[in-house]
Amino acid sequence: MEFEWLNSCIADETIELVLVFNEKGDILFGNQSAVQKLEYDKEELIKCNMMQIFRQDFLEGDNGDQTFEKETLESKKETAMYRKNSSCFPVNIHIIPSKEAGIYVLMAEDISRQKDMNARIRKLKEEEQENQKARNEFTANVTHELRTPVNGIRGHVTTLLDQIQDEEQRKTLDIILYCCDNMSAIINNILDFAKLESGKFTIDEKEFDFYKMMDRVIATHSAEINKKELRFSVDVDEKIPRLMIGDELRIVQILNNLMSNAIKFTMVGYINIVVSKTSQVNDEIELFFMVRDSGIGISQAEKDRLFQSFSQVDASITRRFGGTGLGLAITKQLIEMMQGSIHLESEKGKGSTFSFSVKLRTNQSINENNDKIYGAWANFAKEEDKKGGDVFTSFGEIDKNEELKKRMDKLVLSIELSAWDKAEMLAATIKTLIDTDNDDLKKQVLRMEMAIRKSNYEKSMDMYEKVKKLLSEQIGEI
Repeated sequence: MEFEWLNSCIADETIELVLVFNEKGDILFGNQSAVQKLEYDKEELIKCNMMQIFRQDFLEGDNGDQTFEKETLESKKETAMYRKNSSCFPVNIHIIPSKEAGIYVLMAEDISRQKDMNARIRKLKEEEQENQKARNEFTANVTHELRTPVNGIRGHVTTLLDQIQDEEQRKTLDIILYCCDNMSAIINNILDFAKLESGKFTIDEKEFDFYKMMDRVIATHSAEINKKELRFSVDVDEKIPRLMIGDELRIVQILNNLMSNAIKFTMVGYINIVVSKTSQVNDEIELFFMVRDSGIGISQAEKDRLFQSFSQVDASITRRFGGTGLGLAITKQLIEMMQGSIHLESEKGKGSTFSFSVKLRTNQSINENNDKIYGAWANFAKEEDKKGGDVFTSFGEIDKNEELKKRMDKLVLSIELSAWDKAEMLAATIKTLIDTDNDDLKKQVLRMEMAIRKSNYEKSMDMYEKVKKLLSEQIGEI
């Protein structure tokens, strides 16, 4: 029998193994790939039976002939093919009946490399899991050890503050306490991140007073907000029940992260918190939070990186404002663990709005339709923007220039009264507001800031007058 239709370049040169056999299992044709993979000569191969090649699928029948399940025809199957030396390799096979009665074409794909690759990937994943476990344990141990000296330093400094009256020394001790607080925050972030990565982080649900929780969050940040002279407002929906069931500590952590970022990146303008109940079904309640600011903002291109671990939108921001880049990554994971999501609306130089939702429970059970909501938040955001605070964009705009004049007046008063902490904060705000190509102005502002940090009255006043003169030349009389 001739197989000219098979004995072509296509059949012979294909990378798949091709075998043609009859009802008895006698091999009538094998292409070049089959000859090479099975390690037979071409003449030897066509003298073989399928039972020699497929020892698991082609078996000897009662009459001594081979048998195979014909209902598997035209369906792919994973099995093994045996070489001349009785070694085997895995393949995916596909059997097709030919036009001639009792003749079958088998095509096989060698999946040895794929199997090996999958095995290597599984091994690498297992090794990575072990390495991750070791890293997390190391991180937890190191951060726990770091807490001891930090708490020791804080305790001794707190004791010294009660005993020392000298203002310069107290200022130095305050700086040490501030550094301890920063170190504690970094340690806590690293610990939380390690727990989240290892899957050991759990949500601890307990009953808590929602309004007292919000009061504590506000109290935590009020001093820093007042120090920067930012306008601050809080709007909490009256429909929110007082007693809630959820992880109060983690909700506070989320709000503290977002508030800290808003304060850190906002030098002038406002910060606003809005909380509302968006839906409730039986005892499950969804709350929606917004934290808005008029800070430096984030460009569209930078938003994608914002919630990644160890990432901040710009290396210069890390140098200028500090931070590990873990805060928002942890925040996102905590929110998702409470069946919520977080979103960001922002524009470079025009502030940011972080909004997120979480699902909690309450003892005040009511029945409502799933699609019923208490607020149309898109419209709400627009209304808030109409009320909103000032948005400062670029040096030279009228509103911003007026703000510069106010801050300069407050700065000279602070220097005159030797309120150096206040003066230092005002100098930093003025430096942020001045976005100009005038190198001389930039240098004078920096020198003024350095003089204020050293509490040098004469140098500070001298630099103030120079900065005031240069600003007056650009934006008018100050």
